[in-house]
Order: sequence, then structure tokens, then C-alpha cells
Amino acid sequence: CAFHLNLGYTYNDNKIDERKDIWKVSAATEVEVMKGLKVVADIGIEKNTDKSSNTNPAFVIGGLIYSIAKNLDIDFGIKAGLNKAEADMTVLAGMTFKF
Repeated sequence: CAFHLNLGYTYNDNKIDERKDIWKVSAATEVEVMKGLKVVADIGIEKNTDKSSNTNPAFVIGGLIYSIAKNLDIDFGIKAGLNKAEADMTVLAGMTFKF
């Protein structure tokens, strides 16, 4: 079992009058349920890029990570919005090469 705290900052240099300073924070956990397969969960919030909104998008993610090889993982997850500022549901998929 592992726990992660993620903190991030993006400078949003844009021409459409969005906020420029965007912060993100989330907490995650992962549990290996069998050799090579992990169940993961993440909950977080980030600064809304829309200057007219005071509601920051909040989310929860649940998913699986499968290690195909020592240096290759594939993953699948579902992201659900916890408020109106975040999309209701997003399907996520990815691949990680480790070196």
C-alpha cells in the first residue's frame, strides 16, 4: 500500500482571458491486489481557469494499473466530478514506459 500527495502549479499563458496561475492538489493511494495489478484512487481539486467562477473543479478517480513488464504499465480509470465545475464523468486510459 502506498500514499501520494500531489501538488502542482501551471502558468497558463493564454490569449483568451483565463486565469494565469493555476494550482492543483490531490491525494492518492494504491494497493497491489495481485502480482502486477494495482487498484488506485485519487481525490483532488484545482483552481478554475474561468475568472468568472469562484467554484474550483473537484474530482475523484478510481482505476487499475497493470504491469505488463518491468518497464511497461497500462492503466484504465474513471474520473467523476464532485461539483458542477468538473465534468460529470471521464474515461481515462494510459500507458507508462519506465526507464
